[in-house]
Amino acid sequence: MLYKLAHILRDRFGFLWNIVEWCNAFVFALTHGSALRKIPGILEECSGQFTLRVAAPADAAPLAAFFAEQPEEAFKFFKPHAFDEKTLSKIIRNRAFLTFLVLDGEKIVGYFFLRCFVNGKCFRGKIVDYRYRGKGIAKLQGLAATKVASALEMRVFGTISPENYASLASSKAVNEVRIVETLENGYYYIEYLPKKDEK
Repeated sequence: MLYKLAHILRDRFGFLWNIVEWCNAFVFALTHGSALRKIPGILEECSGQFTLRVAAPADAAPLAAFFAEQPEEAFKFFKPHAFDEKTLSKIIRNRAFLTFLVLDGEKIVGYFFLRCFVNGKCFRGKIVDYRYRGKGIAKLQGLAATKVASALEMRVFGTISPENYASLASSKAVNEVRIVETLENGYYYIEYLPKKDEK
């Protein structure tokens, strides 16, 4: 219900949606301040061959360049927002839209996020550079997102096309995946749960 309502507000009532987003971000940051400060440490623990960190305002331009380099097919199942520098800068500054980067040295090779709401739910999304697929980055993103959400005491949801086999496989590798419902467009609305042996 929240998912559908959010999309209706965003698509039909832009001004009202901006007010809702501002209020949500303010209250979320206020109520989760201590947990939010744990995130850099969680990402550092998840880092190894690749470095995970929180996106900063200065990352908007290189992140826009990252998206511009991806082939059109990379966005077949990944359209959470626009990918221009202005939009990315706004998203990165939103205190309830937690954005993370995966780096190979200084090069951005992955992007993932948790879009959080004050009702204790958040929505997850991720994309990996097409040149770095098959290196375990998607699984790493899923694991890090789960650990961050657990620290925030948030339930994690998302949508996946049943045709997106790679995303389903990487999700099931690090999460228990519960299908909540099938949406009108055929996508699964799912909840990502920690693996039972990792609780």
